[in-house]
Amino acid sequence: MTRSGFVEGGHQLEKLEFALAVAEARGDSERCSFLRDQITDLGGNAEEPGT
Repeated sequence: MTRSGFVEGGHQLEKLEFALAVAEARGDSERCSFLRDQITDLGGNAEEPGT
């Protein structure tokens, strides 16, 4: 993967995680499941929270 691809993938992952947080706050379990699947497809988040 090129550096540009890594940065773009990381940005996409951040967007999905933010959308997941919003969906969780709204109690939208169907959307949460869909977003979790997309996050997993991108390889998940290997970083520890807060880093």
